[in-house]
Amino acid sequence: MNAVIISSKASALVHEAIGNTDVSFEKTGRFEGGQFVEFCEAVARININAFITDIDCTDAQTFLRGISQYRVIRPNTKIIVIALDRYEDDGVVHELADMGINVVTTSPGTKPKSIIPALRNLLPERDQGGMNAASQDDWESTDSEMEKVKERIYRYTAKLTSSGGFDSSDVMDLELPDVPIQERIILKDRIIGTILVAVMGVESKVGSTHQSILIANYLKRKGYSVGLVEANASSDFTAIENAYEGTPDFKSNNLHFTIEGVEYYKNNSKLDINHLVTAGHDYLILDIGGFEESDWSTEFYRASVNIVVGAGSDWRQGKIRRFRDIHKKMDQSNWVYCIPFVENLSIQDIRKELPGNLVYRIPPHADPYKHQSDTESVLNKLMKSYMGDSKKLSSKSMLYGILGLCILIIIVLIILLAIKI
Repeated sequence: MNAVIISSKASALVHEAIGNTDVSFEKTGRFEGGQFVEFCEAVARININAFITDIDCTDAQTFLRGISQYRVIRPNTKIIVIALDRYEDDGVVHELADMGINVVTTSPGTKPKSIIPALRNLLPERDQGGMNAASQDDWESTDSEMEKVKERIYRYTAKLTSSGGFDSSDVMDLELPDVPIQERIILKDRIIGTILVAVMGVESKVGSTHQSILIANYLKRKGYSVGLVEANASSDFTAIENAYEGTPDFKSNNLHFTIEGVEYYKNNSKLDINHLVTAGHDYLILDIGGFEESDWSTEFYRASVNIVVGAGSDWRQGKIRRFRDIHKKMDQSNWVYCIPFVENLSIQDIRKELPGNLVYRIPPHADPYKHQSDTESVLNKLMKSYMGDSKKLSSKSMLYGILGLCILIIIVLIILLAIKI
């Protein structure tokens, strides 16, 4: 038994997903004022397996109020919320996920039908006989792979392996014990080896060095060992070292230097990625600069984290589209775009041009060595999936070392005591 409160936009999708499952309460349309809240209270008075609703059936504030009231009355009933055409950083979606709600969402430009297999797998104790063979084939023929794990939110993209399937969808969920795709999730509980972060600009002078320093200092504040590589020929790191020393005429033959715990590696003929990886850093950040001007561009494609920096000005947004078109034959699903110094309206336009990719607005941040809360919030979202627990791991290892030393001392004391006796 399920209850459904949905918009006309999602109605056909929900009915195709639930098949012959009994529906004990159903309302379809756009509901104003307290009407949606009243429907949620009515649903709370009946026993059901799942409550299915979607964000577009009322305004955001009313929707959250209705869901919150239902959750208080029915804390153990599964709630499934549909959120079509929503961006990754949609505030309502994240607030629902934080409440423990299952959210099935698609990004703009995605076929709405992509949510149907996800809905079927989220429904508890549904009658498998009610799903026709063709529908089962649609699900089984789809190779779903996890792309992002952000806090308690799971994001995946489904790729077509046969015609008639679906393009992509997001599932944001706190508990999905029966969903097969969870078997492919790998959570980084701790840093194993070095994570390579590549920062590359769609053109020169878009702020890839500034962005690289922001990320490096952010990770260092989290307690990680960080190396920052000048993977371009700008000689900016020499200027950074001079500015840090406070002397314009300062000259150094050092190939690397340290600022606030981050190791900076200057561009030079001896710079080798294999040697850098063995240096033992938790994170190695490559400041590649403009992709057409650097000899390190190939390292961007091999990195664990791929960050593209572009300019948000109307007359320079074409460079972002050009960059995407040049790489259209490559898998760009994990590439993240960072746009500094841009208004919210412009960032929405850029997101429309980059369906399927995460696009972050980087707040104005003049001094990358100083903490800034709004930038920290963005970097939390950007890097969360790639962060482990290196700090705790080292503390744990230290504890084991101390315990081992104590045991060794006790053994030695026992031996000495035995000799004296």
